[in-house]
Amino acid sequence: MRTSIYHLMVEFGDCDPAGIVFYPNFYRWFNASSCHLIEECIGWNRLRDDFGVVSMPVLETGAKFINSATVSDRLAIESSLVECARKAFRIRHLLRRDGDLLVEGFEVRAFVVPRLDDPQRQRALELNDEMRSALT
Repeated sequence: MRTSIYHLMVEFGDCDPAGIVFYPNFYRWFNASSCHLIEECIGWNRLRDDFGVVSMPVLETGAKFINSATVSDRLAIESSLVECARKAFRIRHLLRRDGDLLVEGFEVRAFVVPRLDDPQRQRALELNDEMRSALT
């Protein structure tokens, strides 16, 4: 499966009063890393223009927090597409500081398009062979 690395630096505002990263920020960074991975694999413009994709919602998520991070830490998130189902796909995130694993997380996502019978609502798009090939 495809893998990408997303780099970031922890900022003061990412931390709680104890000086460690407030855990919801890891999910925010997972989201950014997923978007980076999808851009590298297939590209947002192509998803929109060729397939009509309007969004990539999270269907399920979770994380195992192994160690903390703090201000000025330089982090790398290795994100990999590890599973493609009919309408959803799973992304694994391994967040490291200097090679040490801090957080192991995942997201299950889908590409959604407007429903034909009601364009104000959305439906999950079935992944075709061309999309699977680009993602894997």
